[in-house]
Amino acid sequence: MEGKKAHHSVFGYKAEDAGGKIHIGRASAPSSGQLRRLLQKKGYTILLISQEKTFWERFRGGKISVKDRSLFYRELATMLKAGVSITEAIDTLAEVPNKKVQLVLQDISKSLQNGFTLSVAMASHPKAFPPVEVGVIKAGEASGNLVKVLLDLSESTARSADFSSRVRGAMTYPGFILAVMVIVGSVIIVKVIPPIKSIFETADAELPVTTKVLLWVTDALVHYWWLIILIIVALIVAARLYATTKSGRYYFSWLALNFPVFGSLNQQSYLARFNRTMALLISAGVPILQSVKIVVDSTENVIFQRALKGLIQSLEQGSPISVSLQNNRYFPRLMTQVLYVGQQSGDLGGTAITLAQFFEGEVDAKLRQFSALIEPFIIVILGAAIGFIVIAVLQPIYNLTGAF
Repeated sequence: MEGKKAHHSVFGYKAEDAGGKIHIGRASAPSSGQLRRLLQKKGYTILLISQEKTFWERFRGGKISVKDRSLFYRELATMLKAGVSITEAIDTLAEVPNKKVQLVLQDISKSLQNGFTLSVAMASHPKAFPPVEVGVIKAGEASGNLVKVLLDLSESTARSADFSSRVRGAMTYPGFILAVMVIVGSVIIVKVIPPIKSIFETADAELPVTTKVLLWVTDALVHYWWLIILIIVALIVAARLYATTKSGRYYFSWLALNFPVFGSLNQQSYLARFNRTMALLISAGVPILQSVKIVVDSTENVIFQRALKGLIQSLEQGSPISVSLQNNRYFPRLMTQVLYVGQQSGDLGGTAITLAQFFEGEVDAKLRQFSALIEPFIIVILGAAIGFIVIAVLQPIYNLTGAF
């Protein structure tokens, strides 16, 4: 008996009973397949079964990039369309150089062999496959149209990757210039200023305020650099810990939506992602209410989560999609009206795609405007910093030469 128990593994599971109640728990079983059969005998519908992994297994398995997921969905759809079995297709796709993708697909293959559906197998890897994509796959399995759903998913994830790439690209230049400014400024302060400082000390003259400030910064960087680094690290750790609290999550969510310039960019990026995700789920055959629930699970911003939970309650009461969102300042009235029209006309998916394209276009336009304005702004800041250093160095030298 002890020998048998030693071969058991611990699994986490999420299942739905006949009454629609969700059950979440842990169980020990020889394999995930046996646990699946045990739960099904009880009348449960399996939503998720995941073997609890060791620290090393969690470390090795991680996120899969959006581009890799897009390629995976397209290749899987092509193989299924050609008549290849899903298990054989997954085994073939697992033969990739990327170790993270390889480990995830190998585990999915084992789950398929144990009788799980693709969506349940994918749900065991939440870091690799977001809930939205798992929900789309599940809808495709239920409708018997998995190939089309996979192709739509591939296209949608590719567009998301392209959109995210454009946003990151627009931020790369300002970030690079800022890093160069910090490095050059630090080198000047640490290497150039100290020799000049000794000249000022020898002269024993009253120094201007600008020079005193510059020398104070130099002393801090030269003698207390470790303390500065320690303070920065402590602030980052404190911010991360605060972000795990309820008030911290709300504050950082609010900040993401209200920070100057970037707040409106974040807001419209969220709206673009919301509408594209809704369009993808609805086109896959997921009901509106279930689609919104899946979007809530995949949304990190607490403020957007609260607004969408209000939308769920409104939809459950039979109200149109616009009722709950129309008084929320983060959801433009134009969007709620267009969604209402789409819901009434029976083309909510097409309407959501149009809105996603609109908000993506708005983000692109703001990014171009931001890129055009940031360059002269950086030049002004750089010029001011250099001017301050030059004045701080030359003014006391000029005063000393004038004294003679």
